[in-house]
Parts: sequence; structure tokens; C-alpha cells
Amino acid sequence: MAFDRPKKNAFQNGKETHEKMTEALNNKPEVQEVPQPTINYSLPTKTPIQKEKVKPFTFTLKPSNRKALNRIAKRHGFTSTSAFLDEWIEQNKDN
Repeated sequence: MAFDRPKKNAFQNGKETHEKMTEALNNKPEVQEVPQPTINYSLPTKTPIQKEKVKPFTFTLKPSNRKALNRIAKRHGFTSTSAFLDEWIEQNKDN
């Protein structure tokens, strides 16, 4: 049977192997920090006044972007993502 022989121990050279493993574990890789991108637009603030009547529209987003949009809207005090998007577009559109 193939399993009858004793297995070769990877750590036979006791002290030498211990020193090499200790050295490897103590060497920490240097990690460079990635600069954060700058935001070139302003985020809306919640306003209670609607300027014109609203109509429902349908559009598609990646599910991860929809979750991010929900978090951003909530962080800025909006109860709905559509209100947040409407206000953001209003503040950033070209007149």
C-alpha cells in the first residue's frame, strides 16, 4: 500500500528551518497607499420644495451601484434615491 512508508518531514533541519521561517514571518511587505480620487461635483442638500410636477421613469443600474446610490442618498438625509438623484441633477445641470 502507498501509505505504509513514513512521510518525509518538511521541518527536519530544526534550527535552520526555524530561523528561515522566523525571518520570513518577520519580513512584512511594503504597501503603498493609493490616493483617493477627488470629487468634481457637488452633492445635493435636502430641500422641501418641489419646483415642478414629477413623472415616473424607468432606468437600469448595476445592483452594486443601486446599493451604493441607496447608501449615498441615506447618508445625505434623503428618504428615496429618486429624490436624491433629482436634486443632484438639478444642482449640477447646465442651464
